[in-house]
Order: sequence, then C-alpha cells, then structure tokens
Amino acid sequence: MILPILGGPTGSGKTSLTQSLDPKRFEIVSFDSRQVYRDLPVGTTAPTPEESSTIKHWLIGFLNANETINANQFSLMARDAISDIQSRGKIPFLIGGTGFYLRAFLLGMFPVPNVPKETKEYVLGLPLDEARLMLQQKDPKAMETLSYQDGYRIKRALEVVLTGVLWSDVSKETVGGFLKDNPDIKLVGHWLDWPREILYNRINTRVEQIVGGMIEETKEVVSKYGPDCPGLRTLGYNFALAFLNGMIDINTFIEQLAQSHRNYAKRQITWFKKEPFLSPISYDAAVQLYTNIEQR
Repeated sequence: MILPILGGPTGSGKTSLTQSLDPKRFEIVSFDSRQVYRDLPVGTTAPTPEESSTIKHWLIGFLNANETINANQFSLMARDAISDIQSRGKIPFLIGGTGFYLRAFLLGMFPVPNVPKETKEYVLGLPLDEARLMLQQKDPKAMETLSYQDGYRIKRALEVVLTGVLWSDVSKETVGGFLKDNPDIKLVGHWLDWPREILYNRINTRVEQIVGGMIEETKEVVSKYGPDCPGLRTLGYNFALAFLNGMIDINTFIEQLAQSHRNYAKRQITWFKKEPFLSPISYDAAVQLYTNIEQR
C-alpha cells in the first residue's frame, strides 16, 4: 500500500497543494502540532473552512486553547484516521510541518516515563550550561550521544533522568511506529524545497496577512482561558500578547513575527533534510507527482 507524505517549512504551500488533489481519492492527515487548536486558526495558518470543504482534513482544530496533546496521543489518533480512510478505499495523505510528530508516528518513540509538569517547568527554566552539567553528572552516557548545542534534546533527556530513569537506557530502541506494524507500506515521501529568498518572501507576505487575525484570536483566547494557556505558547502569540499589553507597536509586532517564522522555517528545513524517508522536491514537481500517484 502506498503512503504519500509531504513535509515542508511554514509558508511552503503545503495546504495549497492539497487543493490540487482529487477528494474522491485522497484525504489529508495533518501532522501539525499547533493547528490542533480550534481557537487559533489564523495564527497557525490552519486550512480555512473552504479548503477543508474541498478535501477532508483530519486532526485539525479539535482542541481548545487550554488543552494539550503529546506525540504519543497524536500518533494514536493518526492511526485511527488512516484506518478510517483506508477502510473506505481512499489514500491517506500525510502532510505537515511538525517533523517530530511525523517521525514519532512512523518510526516510534522511546519508552520514556511520564514527566511531572513541575519537573518539565524546572528543566525548561534552567540555563543550557546548567542543564548540560546536570545531565553529564547524572547520565554521562546520554551526553555522549547528544549534540553539545542541542538544548531541546539535552533538556528532554534531563527531564527523564530526573524521574529516576536513565535516558541512555530508554533511548536504545523505539517502540510502536506505524512502519514497524505495517511492513508492506511503501512510502512516497518528500519535503517542499524553495530557494531560501523566495520562501522568506512568501513568509513575509503571509505574516502581513495574518497579523490582524492573530490579534483578535489572542484577545478571545485570553478572555476565555487567560494569557498562560498552552495554545498561546504557539509560535508568534507571545508577540501578539506583547502588542496587546502595549509593550511593542504594530510594526515591531510584524517584524518580530516575520523573523520568528523565518527562523522556524530554517529549523524545519534542517530537520527535514535529516529524515531518511523524505527527499526535497519543488512545489510544481510535487503537484505533478502526488496528483498522479497510484494507490498500489
């Protein structure tokens, strides 16, 4: 069975590409960790109601901004979606920008214990140098496998170690993983690759289009759930909060939002380049490839 996958940085045109697919043949399973919030469609650039009515999208807009979801929970929901799509003779098309969720779903996750919220917040607040030193003292084998500058993974490992479990033990092998459970699946995986200047111009244009909507979304979410809710930890909403609190003007808001999206796109590209199941492809070539893909 064919399983088409399309990754890509923010602003690369993933959603617009879905509009060229035949809805009688495909349904979209979105792998975006922030488009899950129904309260934040503008700032997360979720598919519009019109785009979703053209072709069905799964795992979009099902959480309130005061709720959270993790990669394991998301993976289980993605399995259910794919099973439903395939049971009706259609092709599930995996698409999104959250590379970690995509990798966790396909290849599985390390069997880590649940980390208490207090531990997560404590580690998050540590300077990287201090987190590095603490991990080196408590689990030196873990530090041997991690990049010295990879703050995210160092702190993730430290969170686990502080629960009493060695990261070097649990990170030896993943469990779960859609590909392990479905060895007959044939992946057709790519990520949308634009010349950097063109991508950044696309991002700048998009930012100008969403600023007003983000401000309104932020006002509503703050009134419902307060400024510290999980949804507002999404990229860029810190600038919307700063604007509403009078800390920055609208021009600064736009500049900082655009810069944060460009930085995020750069990190996404770095991630996708490292994934063995994805190869770069231009937008036009992707449209040609995926619209003509056969089910088997």
